[in-house]
Parts: sequence; C-alpha cells; structure tokens
Amino acid sequence: MKAHERDEEIASLRKNLRSGTTIYTVLRSVSASGMSRCLDLYYVDHNEIARITWSAAKALEWTYDRRKEALRVNGCGMDMGYHAVHCLARVLFGDGYALQHRWL
Repeated sequence: MKAHERDEEIASLRKNLRSGTTIYTVLRSVSASGMSRCLDLYYVDHNEIARITWSAAKALEWTYDRRKEALRVNGCGMDMGYHAVHCLARVLFGDGYALQHRWL
C-alpha cells in the first residue's frame, strides 16, 4: 500500500468521525486456531449506518480479507473489537480513547 493512500483514508475518516463517535463492530468469523477474527466496523451518520471497514483497514495498515469482506484482526485473549477501535482512535486522533466502541 502506498503512503498517500493511507493518508487519504485517514483524512477521510477524520473528516467523518469526531472525537466521542461510537464505532460499532460486528464479528464476521473466527479462524480455526482462534488467533484471528474478521470484523466489520460501522458508525451512525445523520441516522444512516456507514460502513468504514475498508477505510479502517487502510488507515491501520491491517489486512482486509477480501473473501470475507472484513477487517482481519490478529491476536486473542482480549476484546479484539475494542482493540481495533482503540488502535483506530490512536491513528486518527493520537488518543486511543477518542472513539467509543460497541458490539452489534
């Protein structure tokens, strides 16, 4: 991935997300080993649901699983949805607690 693509996605997410925005995560699948999960990320904008999974993958430089059409989050032993949102908030705002997280 090129740096300017990542920068464009970060700028786009910063434009649409404000500090305190709630990001909703949906668990799409768990690997057989349990060491990774595929998640979708959404937020509500003017009473409309907006999917930001692809943009978040680019901003975080994490894998977007094209087969499952979801963000792959590696690891286990903690709330990986929270982890993804926390990392996204750090990238966007420099503060991991700037975005709220909820599971759907």
